[in-house]
Amino acid sequence: MTTGRLRAGELLAGAGAVVLLVALFLEWFAPGDRSGWDSLGWIVLALAVLAIALAAWLVVATAMGRPVSQVVAADVLAATAAPLALIALVLRVLLVQPGANATTTVEVGAWIGLGGAALLTLGAWWALADERTAAPGSAYVPPAPRPAPPAHSS
Repeated sequence: MTTGRLRAGELLAGAGAVVLLVALFLEWFAPGDRSGWDSLGWIVLALAVLAIALAAWLVVATAMGRPVSQVVAADVLAATAAPLALIALVLRVLLVQPGANATTTVEVGAWIGLGGAALLTLGAWWALADERTAAPGSAYVPPAPRPAPPAHSS
């Protein structure tokens, strides 16, 4: 495993996944002293955990030098799941707060979690766009031209 293989997109997605995972243990809404695990609801939580897992797969597959097909699959799935998780988290934090009433407030854990989800999304999309065209293995050498067919004389 070598971290030298990791590009900015993978590093950003991995950092976002770590931040989001840590934020799930913090308090998201008050009153209630409930962490993100307890207050987000199972659908939003499932999307967040899926995005975290896919970002982890992307980072590990890239760092371990797995086949390109595995890295691309991880990145495509992460770049698909991360925006869905981000949208679900934004809706949960800003619009559909648990037990929403006049005393419900959004705590710092929610803002940290949204930041982590945004970093994860940005990193997954950035990694998807980076194709390493400058790498020696990516150089395209066209095949030698085939000879022309012999001329027929009639």
